[in-house]
Amino acid sequence: MADSAASRAADRLRAAVLEGELRPGQRLDEAGLGTRLQVSRNTLREAFRLLGHEHVVEHQPNRGVFVRRLSLDEARHLYQTRRLLEVGAVREAAVTRGGVAAMDPGSRRDAERRWSTAVTQVEEAAAEGREAARRGDYEAVGTANGRFHLALAALAGNEVLDRTLRTILTEMRLLFVVVADPRSVHGRYVEANARIADLVAAGEVVRAAVALEEYLLGSEAHLIEVYASHFSES
Repeated sequence: MADSAASRAADRLRAAVLEGELRPGQRLDEAGLGTRLQVSRNTLREAFRLLGHEHVVEHQPNRGVFVRRLSLDEARHLYQTRRLLEVGAVREAAVTRGGVAAMDPGSRRDAERRWSTAVTQVEEAAAEGREAARRGDYEAVGTANGRFHLALAALAGNEVLDRTLRTILTEMRLLFVVVADPRSVHGRYVEANARIADLVAAGEVVRAAVALEEYLLGSEAHLIEVYASHFSES
């Protein structure tokens, strides 16, 4: 029961980081968070330990627990790892799709059903981002963008990869929330997401992987430059 409570508390704290509510460098107040989450101090400390393993928070001796702030090198390495995983996932999905025709009828129906569901999630996340941009809600664009990239990776049907990428995207949020203007971070990628979603929906998965790699290389160069400027100012 305690482990489950700690996991739920960690999920809520992780979500607060993803939404930018808890910011890099912020000290986490045990008493306040315990009251807010309605958990004991021991449970909260276990949640901190879980998030520490994910590199989302860090314990500083004699100071407390803080939301981590990424170094510039860490930011670069995260981007590189994310690109290798996500593009690799879409390429793996293309390979898997190529083998569907050789399956027996029952397996083929199951595979087509799973694929249809996965593609719908990609399309919905891209559309959600477009709609949020139309409203001018770029925090929501950022949330939709994260869902879009998780949905792309999920095309490969690999739960281990999904968990790994989710952790990396959580860490990357530590980079995003340092930048004051979410539009500069997420706004320019809304239409690129939609184009990749269209390729996936059309069955052009190899082309989607190529487009995704170009997209991620460009976003990496742009956002590392933006982050470096903020990093040097602090």
